[in-house]
Amino acid sequence: MKFIDTNLNENIKRAICDIGFEELTKIQESTIDLILDRKDVVAMSSTGSGKTAAFMLPLINNIDVDNKATQVLVITPTRELAIQIVQETRKFCKYLHGINSIAVYGGQDYKSQAISLRKGVRILVGTPGRINDLIKKRILRLKNIKALVLDEADEMLSMGFYEEVNSIIENISHDTQKLLFSATIDNRIKDIANKKIKTAIYIEQKDNETMLVDNIEQIAIDVKEKMKNECALRIIKKENAKSCIIFCNTKKKTEEVYNYIAKNGIITDMLNSDIRQEDREKVLKKLKQGKLQAIVVTDVLARGIDVEDLELVINYDIPLENEYYVHRIGRTARKGKSGVAYTFYTGKQIERIEEIETYTSTRMEREDVPISESSEKVDLPISKRGDYIITISLGKKDNIKAKDIIGAIGALTGIKSEKIGLIEVREDTSIIELSEEYVNDVLKAFTNGKIKGKDVHIVK
Repeated sequence: MKFIDTNLNENIKRAICDIGFEELTKIQESTIDLILDRKDVVAMSSTGSGKTAAFMLPLINNIDVDNKATQVLVITPTRELAIQIVQETRKFCKYLHGINSIAVYGGQDYKSQAISLRKGVRILVGTPGRINDLIKKRILRLKNIKALVLDEADEMLSMGFYEEVNSIIENISHDTQKLLFSATIDNRIKDIANKKIKTAIYIEQKDNETMLVDNIEQIAIDVKEKMKNECALRIIKKENAKSCIIFCNTKKKTEEVYNYIAKNGIITDMLNSDIRQEDREKVLKKLKQGKLQAIVVTDVLARGIDVEDLELVINYDIPLENEYYVHRIGRTARKGKSGVAYTFYTGKQIERIEEIETYTSTRMEREDVPISESSEKVDLPISKRGDYIITISLGKKDNIKAKDIIGAIGALTGIKSEKIGLIEVREDTSIIELSEEYVNDVLKAFTNGKIKGKDVHIVK
């Protein structure tokens, strides 16, 4: 179905045409008419499936422009997502007069928000904590709210906002239209829906999980923890990515990865809980403008990232929850474009990769750590088998065995054991035979490397 065939206002259709939207996504086709008819809706659809337009377009359509009071209230888990929704909403309202929107969240000045609300804000988007504070301070009046939206509801509950969300719903009129959008509908979502949105129509677009990843190439790489930074760097270079997001599970890890990537010539930045809000917005703006090749982020800080031409996602750490994987890789391949998503795993973590594959009904291709690109000429002897011969400074006297050398090469370079040629451990030295593509990586690794805690260097 095309937007031109919907019952939306012609000026809204005109704005949509300017954005470049033509066909409705499945979640949009399933919900827009219901929301236009002021029905309560609980909808499940994955990241990247067009949820914001699904609820915002019909709500904009139903706003009374003659009433300056706040009529639409949207609650989101993060400030970044609140900002993103407002940015999209303003595009939708391009040819409409009298419909304005603002984002509110912690860290902002209450006074400026109070002034804006007194002047009249038709659409208010904000985080649960700040919305509750505005209600308690009587800055935000709810009597004219016609529609309440809980967006990314699963994430809000995961972040511990149940009480805040419940309080907001309690303060809303019984007749207010209630919409709940979520990537998953679990028992927590059902509990809120059953208690607070009893008349809701349920829409579950499960096939959106598959729709999301059809145009994303998914790759899993078995990589040692010490090799992850170098592996991420090589992938960015290999893919020649102009824009990339690297997901980590902790703030500390974002700092480590950022420092390594930046030190190696990639124009990058990071988002974690220590970054001030105004600086976060600057980072996102630079990424969207193409001024950054990569950003390193945690899951919570990534919810508001919507970069139209994002080419690459790297899951440096496997996400803690399966649905986070969908959210993460959904940052790429937007609006029908293609993208690539790499996920790093170590040893037994292959079980988590298989869990995610079952959850998403897809399969990740298994690949080795990419070899580094080096133009350095190799000046080494060649064996009878045609491989290059590397001699290292450790041998039998150092209690070194062939398996120790293989393990060190794997840990330092990511090269699999089956890619390594003959190894001969002599009394004072050891020789390693390697094909040309792996030689520079091993030479670099053993320049300042260690085997079993012993310093090793190349013997010329």
